[in-house]
Amino acid sequence: MYTILVGALNGLTTLPPRLAYGLGERLGDLVYAGLASRRRVTLDNLALALGDWQSPRERQVMAREVFRNLGRHVVDFAHLRHINAARFQQMCMDWEEAARLDAMAARGHGLLVISAHLGSWELLPAVALLLRTPVNVIVRPPDNLTVQRLSEVYRQRCGYRTIGSRQQALREALRALHRREVVGVLMDQSSVREEAVEVAFLGIKTFTPMGPALLALRAKCPVVGMFLVGEAPGRHRVVVTEEIPIARTGDMRRDLEENSRRFNEVIETQIRQHPEQWFWLHRRWKKRP
Repeated sequence: MYTILVGALNGLTTLPPRLAYGLGERLGDLVYAGLASRRRVTLDNLALALGDWQSPRERQVMAREVFRNLGRHVVDFAHLRHINAARFQQMCMDWEEAARLDAMAARGHGLLVISAHLGSWELLPAVALLLRTPVNVIVRPPDNLTVQRLSEVYRQRCGYRTIGSRQQALREALRALHRREVVGVLMDQSSVREEAVEVAFLGIKTFTPMGPALLALRAKCPVVGMFLVGEAPGRHRVVVTEEIPIARTGDMRRDLEENSRRFNEVIETQIRQHPEQWFWLHRRWKKRP
């Protein structure tokens, strides 16, 4: 299975971009038609979060585009096998903010980057190829061992170090920040109650992972949001927000909730601007207070 997947992904990188991304979209159509359970989750999530301004027909059109975007994301992932700094620059519209991020990390406490499963999130960490500062990304290993092996091989080309999402993740991330490095984390998915705070996400109160807020408070590091938004087949735009102000009242629980809310708002802004590029297939609101 691993060999077949690698062969298929390598084949995509040899095709003209328009053809490769067109095939990716058709793959998305097939998954939309074949995975009824995920299609229902997507439509339910859209109705829950965007139902006030979308009709049922509009939600169906949006859901289909969500799956097509995932197909395009597969093509982007295939290019990780051959990624380098020049190729990343070419795919990401000559991004020129590396110096600003390096400077923020060098201020003495590292840099925390929050992001989401939006656009081409697997390609985004390849910004590490353009930074002087080492980059660490907190990841949750895929449940499927074949996909896990594939992800590890392809991510190695991006020049960043992975940190496991459980057990020692917080400690390792703090150490990296204290070394004045960059730590990236995707914080838009559901979390267990013991590791979460209750704040709204897209207007719906739910459990949000508290880890990023805890890192920001303990490391006293600057925090920005970063996203890779699709603009055209094989062309992306890196979005880096202004530094997110961190609340420090001395009340730990209150600060965790307030900062998690601020981080969520940064992610929500991007989702509302590019709703078809977010991963609506995940049951984000399955655990609600």
